[in-house]
Order: sequence, then structure tokens, then C-alpha cells
Amino acid sequence: MRYISLIICLLGVFVAWGQVDKKTQLEQQKKDNLAKIKELNSIISRTSKKKNVSIGKLNVLKEQIVVQKKQINVLNENQELLAAEASKLTHESDVLAAKLERLKKNYALMLYEAQKVSTVSNKISFLLLSQDLGEFTRRFDYLRHFTTNRKQQAHKIFETRQDLMTKKQQVVFKKNEEKKVLVEKEKEKATLEVLKTKETKVVTVLTQQEKKLRTELERKKLAIRKLDNLIAGIVQREIQKSMERERKLRMAAQARKLEVNKPALPKPKLEEGMVKKYEKPTAGESKEEAKLEARVEKKEVAKPKKEEAAPVAKVEEPALNSNTYYMNADEARLASSFAALRGRMPFPVPSGFISDHFGVHKHPVLKGVMVNNNGIDIQTSAGSPVHSVYDGVVATVQNIPGINMVVAIQHGEYFTVYSKLANVSVSAGQKVKTGQRIGSVASDEDGTSEINFQVWKNTQHQNPESWLRR
Repeated sequence: MRYISLIICLLGVFVAWGQVDKKTQLEQQKKDNLAKIKELNSIISRTSKKKNVSIGKLNVLKEQIVVQKKQINVLNENQELLAAEASKLTHESDVLAAKLERLKKNYALMLYEAQKVSTVSNKISFLLLSQDLGEFTRRFDYLRHFTTNRKQQAHKIFETRQDLMTKKQQVVFKKNEEKKVLVEKEKEKATLEVLKTKETKVVTVLTQQEKKLRTELERKKLAIRKLDNLIAGIVQREIQKSMERERKLRMAAQARKLEVNKPALPKPKLEEGMVKKYEKPTAGESKEEAKLEARVEKKEVAKPKKEEAAPVAKVEEPALNSNTYYMNADEARLASSFAALRGRMPFPVPSGFISDHFGVHKHPVLKGVMVNNNGIDIQTSAGSPVHSVYDGVVATVQNIPGINMVVAIQHGEYFTVYSKLANVSVSAGQKVKTGQRIGSVASDEDGTSEINFQVWKNTQHQNPESWLRR
């Protein structure tokens, strides 16, 4: 029974800790949402200065609605948590109230018993009525501890009453908090409805400008196609360089291997008579040997056949993949550390939101029109600094009409691309560090300030959202 009580107490502690952690988490989410709402209000106010209606303004309104819904969800969770805490406190108050009643009843019985032996004569009679020494001792101990127990009981009643009053005050406090959250939630809901109304109006106005939107879309597609061709050309150029370097390295390694494994040429064998031509016969040689030497000198003995030269092994051309960047040791280390950043990469701008996502998706206004984004668009404040997301080497700096300045940075077999920049502070071939400023964000004629950010691995587009920190 004691162990069961201990387990119940531990469970209560864990639940309490969990509620504290949940409440802290909700408070942090609430602060983050409020900061985001403030940031979006700043962006949309600057966007509205130049033009009343634009795709940029629509994107901000959509993001505001998303954040507003998150804030309402946080308030909902907070309200539910407060309601649960109030219910728990109410239950604890009820338990304490029942406990207090029991203590009062027990205390009343103790007072009643105390009246029986309150006088000295009654106490002596109580002791003398003992049947033996053992009972006398027990009655004596009872009288001795009676007063102490009564005081302890009175103290328990006092503490329980104080705890009960505290719990009741906490219940009132939690319910008041819950009411405040409810009022705040209703206010946020009203704000959400206002944002939805604004969004509907903006969509209605933009829909009436369909011809202009289609013209802008075609111009944007042309600029994006130029950007894609530019980056693809740069990637292919770097791949070709790496292939040429890799080809030379492999051919040199193959030549060294062939040289090591080349068999030694055998020494030419001479006939017995041929040796005698170069050795002077001694006095002890017979006449027959002298005649044989004469025959060799007259070339009557056949000469040994000339050894044929061994064929030279040809170094084969290595087969390489034209879509793969072949890295040296330093580039391989850089690419490996870059790959380890997946899901933890810093944003290239200090603030903002993703206004257009990766891949093929519906146009925000034009019905039946699909758009494709090889990266993501991050809408932010005008003039915001743009930073390199990791160490690398600037592969190119270009100016493309429609998307302004473009910077591509190589990280081994990876490339990051930053476009729609107003100005650039780096140059091609320059080494850059993580977080180094490479330029600032440009604003278009509608007052929208955003950059397009892309991640490539060799010739393949990557989804930047899977790389960036949440």
C-alpha cells in the first residue's frame, strides 16, 4: 500500500512537471507568433506604400492568416490547460474539504473524551481502575500523550483549512486566467476575420487584372529560365573542369600501375659456337674447336634470331559521368560538412517568410495556371542583408533583367544560388565564410522585397526547405 501511494505521488509530480513544461512551451510559441505578426505588419505596411494591391501583399496576408491561426490554436491549448488545472484544483479542494470534516469530527470526539478525565480526580480514578500493571502503564501513556495528540490534531485542522483556502484561491485565479485567454482568443478570431476579408478583396482586385498578371508571369518565367540556364551552365562548366582533372589523375595512376606490372624482357640466348667468337681459344683446345671457331667467323653457323620488341600497353581513357562533379580531398570535406547541415542551415536573410515554395504548384490568383520554382522565395524587408549559408567559393556574379543581381556559391559538389539582390559585395573566385554578407535584398516596382534561394547538388535541384533550419 505504501508503494502504491508513492507511485501515485510520483505520477502526480510528473504530471505537474509536464503541465509546467507545456505551459512554458505555449508561452514561448505565443511570443514567437506575436513577434512574427509584428514583423509581417511591418512588411505589409512597406509593401502597401507603393501599391494597394500586389501578389506580394497577398502573400503577406496569407502568411498573416497562417500565423493568426497558430496564435488562436495556442490560445485554445492554453485555455484547455487552464481549465484542466482549475478542474484539478477543484478536485483537490473537495478532497481537502472532506479531510477537514473528518478531522473536525475526530477532534470533537477527542474533546468529548477529554472532558471525562479533565479533572485530577477523574485522571486518578482512570488510572486506579486498571486491572494490572500493564493496563496501568498503557493508561498512563494515554493520558500523557492525550494532550499532545489533541494539539497535533488541532494543528492538522488548521493546516488543512489553510490548504483548502489556498486551493480555492488558486481555482479562482485559474478561472480568471481562463476568462482572459477566452477574451484574447475572441479578439484574435476577430482579427483573423478581418485578415480573411482583406485577402478576399485583394484576390478580387487581382483577378480583375488577369491580363496584367499573365504578362508579369511570362516575364518572370523568362527571367527564371535565364537564371536556370545560367546556373546549369556554370555547374556544367565546373563539372567539365573536374572531369578533366579527374581524367588526368586516373590516366596517370593507370600508367604508373602498368609500369609497375610490366614484365622484364628475357636476355638473348647465344649458341655454343657463338660464344667461341668472343673468347680466345686456349692452348689446350683441340683442332676441331679451332675449326668450329673458323666456321663461326665465316658465318657458317646460324645466328640467333633477333628478339621481337614487347608490345607497349595502351592507357585506356577512363569513363566519367558528365553529371557528376569530381572533387579533390578539400572539396570532398567541404561537401561532406555542407551535407551534414541538412535541416540545420541558417536562413540567408535575418527575417521574413517563405512566400513561394519549391516545385510545381498553383498560381495564387490565376485559375488553372501552374508555376514552377526551382528554389524558394523569401519575402522580407527592403534592403535586408543577404548572407552566405556556408563556406564556399563564389562561382559567378551576374545581372539578369527581371531578377536583378545573382550570386552562385560553390560548396564542393553543392551550389547555393541567391537572386533578386539589389547589390553585391563579393566577386567571382572569392572565398566566403558562413554568415558573410554577400549583398542586400532588392524591391520590385510593387514594393515587394524578396530573394530567390536555390540549392543544387551537381545538376539536380534540391528543396531548400529541407535544408533550412525550422
